[in-house]
Amino acid sequence: MSVLLIEKTDGGLRAALIHRDRLYAYQSENRVLGIREDQIFLGVVDRNVKGISGAFVRLPGKEFGFLPFEEGEKSLPSGSPVLVQVKRPPTGSKKALLSREIALPGAHVILLPLAKGIRVSNRCEPEEKKQLKALGKTIKHGEEGFILRSAALHAEKAQIDKELETLKQTWSQIQTQAAHKSDPCLLWSEESFLSQLLREEEGRLEAILTNDLTAVPSGCPVEAKQCDHPFLLYNVEDRLEKSLRRTVRMKSGATLVVDPCEAMTVIDVNSAMAAGGRDIEQTAVKINREAVWEVARLLRLRSIGGMILVDFIDMPSEADREIILDEMRSALSEDPVKTTVHDFTALGILEITRHRVREALPALPDLPCPHCGGTGAAILSNEEDAEDA
Repeated sequence: MSVLLIEKTDGGLRAALIHRDRLYAYQSENRVLGIREDQIFLGVVDRNVKGISGAFVRLPGKEFGFLPFEEGEKSLPSGSPVLVQVKRPPTGSKKALLSREIALPGAHVILLPLAKGIRVSNRCEPEEKKQLKALGKTIKHGEEGFILRSAALHAEKAQIDKELETLKQTWSQIQTQAAHKSDPCLLWSEESFLSQLLREEEGRLEAILTNDLTAVPSGCPVEAKQCDHPFLLYNVEDRLEKSLRRTVRMKSGATLVVDPCEAMTVIDVNSAMAAGGRDIEQTAVKINREAVWEVARLLRLRSIGGMILVDFIDMPSEADREIILDEMRSALSEDPVKTTVHDFTALGILEITRHRVREALPALPDLPCPHCGGTGAAILSNEEDAEDA
């Protein structure tokens, strides 16, 4: 079960999710500014790029995004308005990836106003998919398509119908706004980061603690309780600082070394000071199994996306590798972001891909200093720098 901590400070709201007595998620208002996934914009085509079959689109604030051409399409008229949705936010030097395939997410259903047909979540088991497909045929809808989430299995049909109707109204409002605009502008942004966390943890949330009850979104499934210092109660700042270091120590004494690169993130599993046993192979499997759950936690907490390579302690046995593969798939099945576990490479490195939904957390947390209100991020870049200082 999970506990959501919401704290209001002079710098705005921040929230932390404690799951299995571990810090699994952290968000703050000053990290959700700028272009984000799922936002819908009215953009203006700037220029076509034939070599990569797409066009750059002007967005508000002198920002640009890249829009791939649809099948059979060769160009778009420069200066023409286009309704787009952010599928991948900008990261580093990469522009935001845009699409004209609009999707409006809800807690139980995702509306696809420009598509047709009923789909079900790929995260469901085969039997659950059958149930969702049968449920989908009973839901009222027009020409538009929709995707049923796994959460729909535990919801009343009337609740799903109402949510779908609300999403249709939202789409109608977006179209009305777009019809009266000509310059780049934001038309719609998904729910607040607090609402998003609540949706992601639906069914697992046990308690909400906050120092400001008015900050809790309406319709919350769990009653919030007043707590003057929720972050202090769960020692969030210390947990976050330790989780954002380059070297993260596990309970056994083994460590993970996390190195983000331009093209991927590499995670190395080291036995370090972990107690060994007589059977070296079994010790390696034990440490690797612990590392699996810590890797899954860090991917979510640090918002790591794209290609991820995990170099586990060497396991010559194919059976041992299968154990780690199964455990990793199980650990990542709880991740609300689409994550795929591929396989071990010929060199024994596990390949994972995770959908990039926001910029990764920096090496140091954006937590205010109790003395000056600063973060220290401009001075300290990693744990070695901190020790030298």
